[in-house]
Amino acid sequence: MLQLWGYFLLTIAGAFLLTPLIRRLAQRLKIFARHSDRTLHQGLIPKLGGAAILLPFYFFSALLMFTNRQVFAGYFPMFITLLAGSFILFLLGALDDKYDINCYIKITVEVLIAALAVNAGWRIDTLVLPAALQLQLGALSWPLSILWITGIINAVNLIDGLDGLAPGIIIIVCLTSAAIASVLGNMPIVFITLLLAGAVLGFLRFNINPASIFMGDAGSLSLGFLLACLSLKAAETSAGKVVFIIPLLLLGIPIADTFLAIIRRVRRHMHPFHADQDHLHHRLVRLGLSQAGAAMTLVGISLLLGIMALLFAQGIHTEMQLFSMVKSWIH
Repeated sequence: MLQLWGYFLLTIAGAFLLTPLIRRLAQRLKIFARHSDRTLHQGLIPKLGGAAILLPFYFFSALLMFTNRQVFAGYFPMFITLLAGSFILFLLGALDDKYDINCYIKITVEVLIAALAVNAGWRIDTLVLPAALQLQLGALSWPLSILWITGIINAVNLIDGLDGLAPGIIIIVCLTSAAIASVLGNMPIVFITLLLAGAVLGFLRFNINPASIFMGDAGSLSLGFLLACLSLKAAETSAGKVVFIIPLLLLGIPIADTFLAIIRRVRRHMHPFHADQDHLHHRLVRLGLSQAGAAMTLVGISLLLGIMALLFAQGIHTEMQLFSMVKSWIH
């Protein structure tokens, strides 16, 4: 475990040192977020910050997996798919940051990547419910899992509208996912989520208000994919059996914001992917909070939801142990 914390600190340092270099690269490539009536920042802010997060995350994750083969035994194909899928989405997001790709092309690529992830094992086969009840999804497993992954990719993308907000929520989700995975015995997920939290933490220093660099779609799409997959595996009681209330709570803020955005836009006869300035963070700023205050409020709520998810995981774990004991006494 000491080795893990060493990698965690190295990942923080890697992202921290790499971010200024990526910022200069984005400036040279002229990949900027420009001010508009749908944004809150002023001037030209470099994007492509996702590269500063993913590069140290990829490097130290690969190093950790190869130096802890016993922990990751049987997981290598899954994690290769995870890293490859997030990299493809990073490239898609980087192109979108530069050229504004058509939304239908983006959603098509996202669905294809989600399908590959589901095929590799990042899916829900059975819903674990209270009182040790289980609901097998059968033929619904694939479509629901693809919908979950694609939905979270876009939910994280939508919540990335305020300095420090998306990285703050991602760090909370990763840390609480690591704690939940530890409770439920999913140790490979503990390792990977901690490293992802470290990489985002190293980047956060440059993204808090006033931000000098943004993650961009390159970061939000790839990180949304990673969170969608890792939150499912963190909440597994065994292969394919997911306590689904846990990832719902963990990602409650992005999910709620996306759900409200879709309803709002449909009611206004707008395209669901049409950007507006009525997200949760926009509303908090209009209520009088500063940008930093609005971001901290939503990150704080995300932390509370994460604690609720952790308590729920602990309750499910205790319930499973009691059920197993009673079952053994009966037999």
